[in-house]
Amino acid sequence: MKVKDLDKLKEPFPENDIEWRLQSCGESNGKIWAKPLAYITSRAVQERLDAVCGADGWQVSIKKDGDAYLSTLSIRVEHEDGSIEWISRTDGSDSSNIEAVKGGISGAIKRSAVLFGVGRYLYNLKDGWAEITPDGKFSGQTKEKKWFKWNPPKLPSWALPKNQQAETFNQEEVNKLKTVLLDWINSGVLNGKGLEKAEFYMNSNDVEGMKRTIEWCRTQKTA
Repeated sequence: MKVKDLDKLKEPFPENDIEWRLQSCGESNGKIWAKPLAYITSRAVQERLDAVCGADGWQVSIKKDGDAYLSTLSIRVEHEDGSIEWISRTDGSDSSNIEAVKGGISGAIKRSAVLFGVGRYLYNLKDGWAEITPDGKFSGQTKEKKWFKWNPPKLPSWALPKNQQAETFNQEEVNKLKTVLLDWINSGVLNGKGLEKAEFYMNSNDVEGMKRTIEWCRTQKTA
């Protein structure tokens, strides 16, 4: 791997590679709340290393230090002059409460990968609130022993791969256009066939159709 390709390790992961865990939760005014944290799965880290460095371009050495595990991640790079160098970085993790050995080793590997930039962007995420819903993907329990289900907060566009950033932007644009059209509908400007067309464009997520309808509404207001 070329030295310049090290930056590829820092690229955001797809949403399905993100792991969420509750940082805190509780109940206030009769409503349950929860704050989750985002993590990268160990599998995703290894697949990223394979994809960027090549299966034979990286290696891990694990050592036990008391109750902790130290991971030294080494990556082979090629400099512009053609010389080859192995770059190594070490970090550690305590044993986990579940599958202590496996969890400790997995955590150590992920931490050493972060030193190369893998998943480091997640540290820049602002604290977000989980969506508490009966059909949530995950389960949690408050200190009062109340169980609840939750979905993680939506990731911002910058924390997604470029192909998913476009999808997120388009969806955000669709939502904004629908809001504007609903305002025109509620104001009575859109009715009859115009209202039917607007509803069709909204139901089919037709961006251009919604934009044309909004421009028409604006001309009616200034006429």
